Formats: sequence, structure tokens, C-alpha cells
Amino acid sequence: MVSTPSLHLSPTSGSFSFQPKQIKLCDKRVVLGIEIPDDPAHTSSSSNGWFTVVRTRNSTGISPLPVSTSHAEVWLSGSKVYIRDLDSPFGTFVNGVKIKTDTLLQQGDVLSLGSPVQRNSQTPAYITDDHLKPIIAKVVLAIGLSW
Repeated sequence: MVSTPSLHLSPTSGSFSFQPKQIKLCDKRVVLGIEIPDDPAHTSSSSNGWFTVVRTRNSTGISPLPVSTSHAEVWLSGSKVYIRDLDSPFGTFVNGVKIKTDTLLQQGDVLSLGSPVQRNSQTPAYITDDHLKPIIAKVVLAIGLSW
């Protein structure tokens, strides 16, 4: 039996907090980005590319500031997984290198959506240090496995 090709993303040190994801890669591109509140098509789950907006005490949604709503996209081509930045302001990085073209993802790569934002005198007090962090994830690929 052949499993459905998938991309597993688990948070690493320094990442904005998120639940691990197992994203099925079939015949379409999957967008990685921040969920859009009150939009069912852009609601976070452990099986899609949307990352959760954190609710604060006053119910304001705070997301990782370096991550866009449509930040990057991943897709399967043959037995290879590729990623492309979608012109995000804070960039997409694979193993610390900013990607500028379609980039091959490999087992064990570290993917970063955005780069850390530095706190300054203009940063509102309700923004925590965690909200200044990018999404940083270890990549595990399950492509063509059989059992």
C-alpha cells in the first residue's frame, strides 16, 4: 500500500507556537500562511497550511507578525516537494537561506516563514515577544512510502 504524499511540519526552537501539521500533497498547491478569522476556507487545522491566530485577553487576534496570510506555497512534482515564496514582506527561508525561486524541500530541512521582528519603541505593549517570531518548522516528508 502506498501512503498519500504528505509534508509534516513541527515547530522548532525560536518559532511562534503552532500545533504540528501533516499536510497532504496531491495534485494541487497548498498555501502556507495565517488563517483569516471568520473565513471557513482559511481556518487553521492540523492538516492544512493555515496557522492559527492567537486570541488575547481582549479577544483581539494576534498572529506572528512576520507571516503573511498567503506567505508561501508547497506542491508535489513527481516525487519531489517544492516551496515558493509568494512575495511575502519578511521572506521564506530554507535552512537559513532566503529563497527567491522554486526550491526543493528535503527531509530534515528547517523551513522559516518570515524572519524575527525586533521590538522597538513603536511596538504596541499588547504585542508579546512571541508574536514577533516567525514560523520555524522542521520538515519531514512522507513521499511514496509503502507498507
